[in-house]
Amino acid sequence: MDALAVAAVLLLALRAAVCVDAAAAANVDIGRGVDVLQRFGIIGDVLYGDVSNTKESVTHDIIDGADRFTEVLNVTKNHTNLLNITFCPDLDCLFDVYFDGFQVDLTDKPWKLLTTSRSRHIVSERFGVPDIAMGFGQKFVIVSFRRPVKRIKTFDNFTQVAELKSTISDKFKCMSIGIESMVTDFITEHGSHYIDEYTLGDTVFQVLVYLPVFYNKFYKCVLNNCSESDTVLLLSPLYTEYQGHVMSVGSNAVEKWVDTNLQVESKLGQSYISLYALKNRPELCNEIVALMDEQSVVGLHLKVVSTFLAEPIKRKWFTEVLDNHVKLREVNL
Repeated sequence: MDALAVAAVLLLALRAAVCVDAAAAANVDIGRGVDVLQRFGIIGDVLYGDVSNTKESVTHDIIDGADRFTEVLNVTKNHTNLLNITFCPDLDCLFDVYFDGFQVDLTDKPWKLLTTSRSRHIVSERFGVPDIAMGFGQKFVIVSFRRPVKRIKTFDNFTQVAELKSTISDKFKCMSIGIESMVTDFITEHGSHYIDEYTLGDTVFQVLVYLPVFYNKFYKCVLNNCSESDTVLLLSPLYTEYQGHVMSVGSNAVEKWVDTNLQVESKLGQSYISLYALKNRPELCNEIVALMDEQSVVGLHLKVVSTFLAEPIKRKWFTEVLDNHVKLREVNL
């Protein structure tokens, strides 16, 4: 399957940005079981605490009173230092950067598990660039302004103090080492991982597309302490193949605001929109922060449910079976 199709569903879900109270979201989602082999693609309901009719088919209630072992941390940072430039030599790297805050135990590239069939057009639209920009050989620079607000997480000793529901615990006890179907059946019914933590906030980003020659020129410039004026020039239409739209994970208001507040005059005499215009402009940073969403999921960590198994041998076997299935799924994507 095309890498573009693999990540499309998460891009769509992140744009949905369902607004919920952070503490309430923690009570709903933390500790719930998720089957990353089949259902993780339906990520909107998993992450946003959307209490809908489909919720029970997406996550599973496997732990007694998980909210009692949950804490909400304020992770808001000085928003004048949140602007980043990242170089991406290919699409895989672009996805890695976009989903940098997402972790799924047993895989280094969690976005590869977020698979569904979506067209190239839908994916390019979510990245704010035209379809042709996703072609072979293109290189990317992503300018991002990421503002995490709250981190909702389990206690560090969660697996020692929390208890599985009795029905789940009984199924673990009845598992026989060597019968793989008992593991796969359990995963289908209750999940392979559980939600250990997630971070709420928003990310504003702009994808710039380059031909290799200009991408390499920019990269070498940065390695040699590129000046501010050269950086602005290399981010301009004079060097980019395509200037992506400035996009927000959770706020349409941001996307409207940038059209009138982040315009830059190019050496070609044309104006263009650049997220980098926030650099050294605290007044603009204050304005955009006021419009950014505080309830979109910008980070997530799923841990393997087998950590709750008391027997080391059985825990190791369960994890090995799951690991084999995760690797097989990644190969077939």
